[in-house]
Amino acid sequence: MPSHGKKTTRGTPALRGWWRVTKTMHPGERGAVRLMHEYGDRLVCVRYRTSGSGEERLTTVELIVERAVIRKRGDQIIAFKIRDHEHQLRREALRRGAWFDAKSGLWQLARHEVLRLGLRHRIAVAPDQLLRDEVGRGRNGLLGVAK
Repeated sequence: MPSHGKKTTRGTPALRGWWRVTKTMHPGERGAVRLMHEYGDRLVCVRYRTSGSGEERLTTVELIVERAVIRKRGDQIIAFKIRDHEHQLRREALRRGAWFDAKSGLWQLARHEVLRLGLRHRIAVAPDQLLRDEVGRGRNGLLGVAK
């Protein structure tokens, strides 16, 4: 989006040529109330745009069309193992938001929480995620294993 007062060229038929944003209104402000009722919580702002010649004015709206949670790598949900007899560890994992996936038989929790629990060595890796390094493999197909 262009900043306030800058001229822009757009490819859409309604915005062909030079248009300048002359006013930006947020939901609830005078001039945006009617559109707020029409678009509800999806409305971000209303803008008046004036043509380069100053002969036309457009009213445009900015809408939210999708909202998604951004997961950083540390927030990635991963599977890990807790043994049946580790009751205290299980309680601590549950306190941090973990849940048991009966299908896989593993616990699920955000990666950063698993690392905080000191369980890096228990993180499960799916077979399709394992890297295969063909160079350096012995005849038996294993790395670093005596023949």
